[in-house]
Amino acid sequence: MRRFLPYRADAQGDEKNSEVKKLLLPAQHPEKLKAGDFFLLTGALAVARDRTLEFFFNSREKSFPGDAAIFYCGPIIRDGRVVSAGPTTSSRMDWAIDKILSSGVNVIIGKGRLSSPGSKILKKRGVYFETPGGAGALLASRVISCRTVSYAVLGAQALRLFEVKDFPVIVSQDYEGRTIWRQTL
Repeated sequence: MRRFLPYRADAQGDEKNSEVKKLLLPAQHPEKLKAGDFFLLTGALAVARDRTLEFFFNSREKSFPGDAAIFYCGPIIRDGRVVSAGPTTSSRMDWAIDKILSSGVNVIIGKGRLSSPGSKILKKRGVYFETPGGAGALLASRVISCRTVSYAVLGAQALRLFEVKDFPVIVSQDYEGRTIWRQTL
């Protein structure tokens, strides 16, 4: 596991226990998760990107499928099987964070730091996990099933539902706004 998720210090710069914990979705108590904690997620993730979110918020849909978690990703699917599921740069979707959280989601998963405005919106409303960029094949191996929910016309950006098991993540921003990026809100 350590090969795929690099060592990082916690939000205060202290060394972290590198223990990897299991987390079932939906996250029942996101306020207990701390920046720098490693987890293997199991549950259902809504999968979306920028165009997906535009379509979703311009529709009559009220909530995302899955276990109150959204993964920013445009997967590669061949013969009905996910072959790559690398994360998308999260700051590109910061414009939608308030709407995403208002739809019942409390876990956002992506790559890279959120913008300052995005981080402020997330604080006290949810948590942000990062998953390793460049590890699309590894992440795809953790997808048990995948189905297209809406917007198939968008291809890789269709709204999908992934069932995942032992999906590797690190808490990049916790409920209190502490981040692994040494930035406190």
